Amino acid sequence: MRKVLFVAMAFAFLAVSAHAGDRSIIMSVNPEPALLGSTVRFICTGTGDWEHDRITSGKMTLWNASSVRLLSGVSMKVTELTATYDYTIKSTESVGTWRFECTIGDGDHTAVRQDTFLVAAAGGGGGSGGTSPITAHQSITSYNGPATCIACHKTAGTDMLNSLHMKWSGPTPEVTNGGGATLGKAIKGINTFCTYAMSSKGTCFACHVRSDGNAPHAPTVNDVDCLMCHNDTYQRKFVVDPNSSVTVTNVLGIVKTYSFGLVEPDGDYVTEPDFTVMPPDVTMVDIAKNVHKPTRKSCLRCHAKAGGSDWAKRGDMGLNSVTPTRDQDVHMSPDGANLSCTKCHTTASHKIGGRGIDLRQTEAADPTCQSCHTAAPHRSSATMNRHAAGQVACQVCHILTFGKGGATEMSRDWKSPVWSPPFCNAQGGFVGHEVKTSNVKPEYVWFDGTSYVYNIGEVIMPNAQGIYNMAKANGRAFDGTSKIVPIKRHFTDTALHESGKIVPPMIMWMFMTGDFDLAVQKGMEEQNMTGRYTMVTADAEMLITHGVDPKTKAPTCTACHNTYGTTPDGTKMIPFDKLGYHVWPAKVRACTLCHSSETMSWESMHEKHRSKIRSCKNCHTTEPIGLVKPQSDLCNDCHSMKSWSGASTHKKHVEKYDCTKCHKF
Repeated sequence: MRKVLFVAMAFAFLAVSAHAGDRSIIMSVNPEPALLGSTVRFICTGTGDWEHDRITSGKMTLWNASSVRLLSGVSMKVTELTATYDYTIKSTESVGTWRFECTIGDGDHTAVRQDTFLVAAAGGGGGSGGTSPITAHQSITSYNGPATCIACHKTAGTDMLNSLHMKWSGPTPEVTNGGGATLGKAIKGINTFCTYAMSSKGTCFACHVRSDGNAPHAPTVNDVDCLMCHNDTYQRKFVVDPNSSVTVTNVLGIVKTYSFGLVEPDGDYVTEPDFTVMPPDVTMVDIAKNVHKPTRKSCLRCHAKAGGSDWAKRGDMGLNSVTPTRDQDVHMSPDGANLSCTKCHTTASHKIGGRGIDLRQTEAADPTCQSCHTAAPHRSSATMNRHAAGQVACQVCHILTFGKGGATEMSRDWKSPVWSPPFCNAQGGFVGHEVKTSNVKPEYVWFDGTSYVYNIGEVIMPNAQGIYNMAKANGRAFDGTSKIVPIKRHFTDTALHESGKIVPPMIMWMFMTGDFDLAVQKGMEEQNMTGRYTMVTADAEMLITHGVDPKTKAPTCTACHNTYGTTPDGTKMIPFDKLGYHVWPAKVRACTLCHSSETMSWESMHEKHRSKIRSCKNCHTTEPIGLVKPQSDLCNDCHSMKSWSGASTHKKHVEKYDCTKCHKF
């Protein structure tokens, strides 16, 4: 059955503003949906400006689906900024949308907030991921694909058709080489992992919410496989077409026949429920009845194994991120804030915010730490708040390593094929040799929120090291916009055509034969390319933003800085030379650019000048090579000619203007 059920749910969210300032509460329950007869944990985590970064009290009130108050102001267990309470829901209670309220305080301030959660009957085919309390859904008696729900949820179906999760493409306002075009995995998309998804003959479509694969025609609501996000029990598979077989001889000299997914005359792939990997008693009616809001498990169904295996691609999430430890991810851990993905990646009309450096499309606002935390989150340290408000992204100090829950792929060598039995829908296939590592220290780059991402058909040039950057953050030191961010840098070898364009290989031929050259030649045929190609090294920069450490692991000042203001790269956490911090004219280093030489400790000197000089660039710069125009004309730009009095006049101007107003560099 190709077309599957679409269900969209609207949930009321009730919130009461915090009593004071910017102190608030993040609320969650574990598990959700909660089950009748089972114990649920309520978790309330304070955010914002709490005294000594902790709370001292937490109380909770609970109402059932009939708005009957079951608990009133019961005390919660408090640890640092988090209050928890375990409650067993009676089996005689009613399913539906329940409500709870948290009140937390630090002795001087309090905050109150309410949220809703779902309670479901036990059973229903698959535990907490496969249950739902939506009363109207319990009347479903037959499963007829999306038509079953589109009758009531027409708007949601249309919204989904316009989402990047459905289209695999979208607007690209944050990709500077995109030219404003609609781009994505389905349109000119290629990456350093499995390369060109559209040539995978459906292998890369296994996660796609579009049940017909990326067919050549525009999708309809009947192509929306809503259960991929709205029921964690549901599993599907592509229908195999025995008439689509291809027999190859692979690099091991073995003759092997591969069968591909059934494709209808209009180009649609055909999917059907895979009951072999679902609970034995489950039916599609059970699945249709028991939909739910997306959970971490829902999102990780696809995102955990992106790139071909668990933890491989992003480096900061994997299958065990469903229930990570606090050390692995304090935000998503049930013992931490227990946040769902959609708490940060907010959704409106099925458009979801969030884009990494290596992604093309943007359809909603990017998540920010400040949506939960204040712009000055470190109550006891003005210096740390200056870092947070300035040029250091929160992730730099609060994600010290990635690959914490599993080994992540750092490079892939297509010229060294490795046999993988699970590949090609369990028919077995070859992948490039992968180097995987755990607990990796990130690299650090400047990022202004935009990036360069290579698109098929573009000419690409190597960097100074001869490496072809297929995804690279835009940004530079002291531009007033960019922040230092942690990244994973992923390497691969790829085929560069003599025209300067990267060849998108027909990657399925690599999977089947282990011969990457053959895949490249097939790709050239598909792209109407002739001539020569060479294998080159390429890389991609990937933003690390999940896997936040507990705050107790945050580095001290000496983890990044020495006491002299010239921390050499390789001796501390941050590569200051590489990031442009130690680029100073000789007179700045000697403290004679604006005045006669003086003696002061580096930290005191930095604090004094930071507060007076208009821009960091006025010290962190190269030696000027001249004035932008003759001095007589330059001074007249702002005022009538006055006599220049050397250091004192220079000091007055450098406190008001950027050096580039007067100087060429």
